[in-house]
Amino acid sequence: MKSFKNKVIAVSGAASGIGRALVEGLLASGARVAASDVDEANLQSLREFAGAEFLLLSKVDVSEEAAVHAWAAEVKNHFGDVDGVINNAGVALSCHAAQQPRAQMEWLFNINYWGVINGVEAFLPELLRRPEACIVNISSLFGLMSVPSQSAYNAAKFAVRGYSESLRQDLRDTAVKVVTIHPGGIQTNIANNGRHLHSITGNAADVDKTAALFNSIAATTPQQAAKKIMWGMRKSKTRVLIGSDAWFLDKIQRLFPACYDRLVVPIMNVGARMALKRV
Repeated sequence: MKSFKNKVIAVSGAASGIGRALVEGLLASGARVAASDVDEANLQSLREFAGAEFLLLSKVDVSEEAAVHAWAAEVKNHFGDVDGVINNAGVALSCHAAQQPRAQMEWLFNINYWGVINGVEAFLPELLRRPEACIVNISSLFGLMSVPSQSAYNAAKFAVRGYSESLRQDLRDTAVKVVTIHPGGIQTNIANNGRHLHSITGNAADVDKTAALFNSIAATTPQQAAKKIMWGMRKSKTRVLIGSDAWFLDKIQRLFPACYDRLVVPIMNVGARMALKRV
């Protein structure tokens, strides 16, 4: 997708963070944007950036298959042809695997994994009709490596990565490109709005500070992340790492695939305890 001008792009999780920055960046690049989120109040505040001719706002829960398909139909009725979808909506959950309630894990998977599948399945028939089109699925640095207390999040983001890479191969002979995004620490509200039953330090007493901890070590702004994602779309990149932390830790995982945790986790724990003293 060499240019976004007059392209129609659907973005989920658009009310804040990376999603909101993507909406702003895409509109500034001349795209028409269909933005969705469950947070209707913050979603509606996007109206300041464009009128209905360029921006469609819809309250959508991506975990509900029928709702996402209805959104895709709404986007087509409003704008006509759809050129791309960015499956960005996501939530956070911190809990040790042995104590993790099944319902909590299912809550996360319904959004972080099935939300991506729902978005792809709802928009793919229209994308296949376009001369060029793009699917962007947001995985994570934690879709490349695992850490304690993140078994559900790791599992979902690894699943998004595997699904996206297979999808890209299935669509190789079509005009639809698939871009998988692996952000490191981004300054968003995902930690603030997440569910934290245990912290990465292993201390249940630190749970209330988990969101503040993640925020304190997040180095990349949503605007920087959105800019990198849009670059990946224009260049038809298959995989995009965002943030110096993602680049560094990906290299560690590649060099030491069987024992990277012995190097990374102690460093993260030290950093976490230092950050907790500041929050």
